[in-house]
This record gives sequence, structure tokens and C-alpha cells, in this order.
Amino acid sequence: MRTPLNTVYLGLRLLQEDFVRTNDKTRLETVTDIRESCDKAIITLNEVLMIDKLESGKLVLEAEIFSPQLFMLDVINPFYLQVMQ
Repeated sequence: MRTPLNTVYLGLRLLQEDFVRTNDKTRLETVTDIRESCDKAIITLNEVLMIDKLESGKLVLEAEIFSPQLFMLDVINPFYLQVMQ
């Protein structure tokens, strides 16, 4: 599953660079939101694949400070365009 997601991610990065070069702000915003969602999907997949390590006792957990406000903005942002249309 990682290979197809990484392929999509690479394609989105190329599109993003293209839209930056052509100064197409609307499409740049859209492809950026899609790429960020793809980032999250890759992170989620990697975390799911870590379950085996967790169950076998090979995973080391670390505490990390994060901003709940920024986390919620990351969750809500992909839906912003849908709501505004």
C-alpha cells in the first residue's frame, strides 16, 4: 500500500510545483490540500504497520508536546473547500 500512496504523493508534489511555477493559486490550494491529506494517509498507514512492533514489544513510545488547536485545523482544513462551495 505504501508504493501506490507514495506514487500519488510524488505526482501531487509535481503538480504543486507546476502550479507554483504558473502562479495558479486556486489549483495550488486544492492540490496542496490533497497532498496534505495524502501525507496524513501515509502517516496513518505507517502507524498501523507499527502495530506488529507494538505487539512484539519492539516499539518504543515517546511523549510529544503538540497543539490541539493546530491539530484540529489540520483535521478541518480539507473540508473547508467543500463547505465554502
